[in-house]
Amino acid sequence: MIRLGTHDIDVPEALQAAYRNLLEEATRVRLSDVRQGHDRLEFHPRPADDSQTMSVSEVQKALVDLGFFPGGAVDGLCGYRTHSAIRLFQEYVRSVEKLGGVPDGLFGPNTEGHLRRWMDGGLSPDWAPTVERWRSGDVGGTEYGRWLDLGRKVQAKYAANPSRMLRMVQDFDGPSDTHPVEDWDFSPDLMHLFGIRRDQFGGKFDDVFILLLKGLVFKFQGSTEPGASDHPAGRPFLVNGQHDYHFGWHRTTYLALRPKTFANGVLVVRSKNAVLDDADLETGLSANPSINVHWAGKGLTRDVRSWSEGCQVITGSLYVNHHNDLIDCSAFVAINNGEVGSKKTRGAYNVMVDLATALAGDMESNTVRYTLLEEGDLDLDERLRDDLAQTRARVLATM
Repeated sequence: MIRLGTHDIDVPEALQAAYRNLLEEATRVRLSDVRQGHDRLEFHPRPADDSQTMSVSEVQKALVDLGFFPGGAVDGLCGYRTHSAIRLFQEYVRSVEKLGGVPDGLFGPNTEGHLRRWMDGGLSPDWAPTVERWRSGDVGGTEYGRWLDLGRKVQAKYAANPSRMLRMVQDFDGPSDTHPVEDWDFSPDLMHLFGIRRDQFGGKFDDVFILLLKGLVFKFQGSTEPGASDHPAGRPFLVNGQHDYHFGWHRTTYLALRPKTFANGVLVVRSKNAVLDDADLETGLSANPSINVHWAGKGLTRDVRSWSEGCQVITGSLYVNHHNDLIDCSAFVAINNGEVGSKKTRGAYNVMVDLATALAGDMESNTVRYTLLEEGDLDLDERLRDDLAQTRARVLATM
């Protein structure tokens, strides 16, 4: 069995140390400070008497060749990106090929059988032509291209007539990972995440996130608004606009998107009410390094509550894939972190992580541009607005 931290017996300790140092430098957290549990990396050699025939390096090479781990290192060490690539392959077999299984990142005989089937059959993921079209620079007329065009239309709208909040972002005196309108960037060379904040806040997971990478579009359910906070100044609301995020640790427990520079953070405005209004802007903006994009349990009809104290949160029960199919993960999604492991995962949230870390691994930048829009901004593209409304209706029908 290959799992997170498994390495081939010929992997030297120097390579393990180099990987650990690279990870700690990227996440700014020492591995020894990461909480014990399913997500903490513990190096261990692959047993010599393992009945499984594929080594870690053979699995890595196969995943690279098949297109689930582009740019991935074939070094015989199952680190976080290799772990994500295994889960991404397992999820494709489950949700696209409809062959069952739980995408838990554990590479055992069943996953090996599927991987060999793909290798022997010369198979490739059905998104390969879309990715090649993206590489050629041709994204016109696609949903992916329309989302980027919408971002540019919203940028032009607020450049011409900025809201009070965006004027305050422009005038903010200090470093942050939040960009003024003129610096928003919707280049297809970047990885993008859009959050759509609904006009009405009901304390539920009723917002939508759209992940854009390599010409592909995936959608997730969650919340862009805080469900609770015990801060005396009130709940922190992330300001509308574009922000730089980077993978790091959420509360030293699992990988999540964090403000890129960590020390500075993104801009927020605090409100003592559940709904942000113009009067809250009187208190000004502040930079907050703890506004992450992280997991929020099962979601669906549950209340947001303390799952978000200002963070942007993605639930685990379902997502919409690159075919616009609604994919159900509820059978194996955990309720909380204590349940993760033993055939329980973070479900749809893991799909977002695996796409961003494994499939996008060969992109020039590992920064995720997160753009938070208001629901009314969708009026600039009626087709996207109506399609998203239909998606939301499909999700509600499952509850």
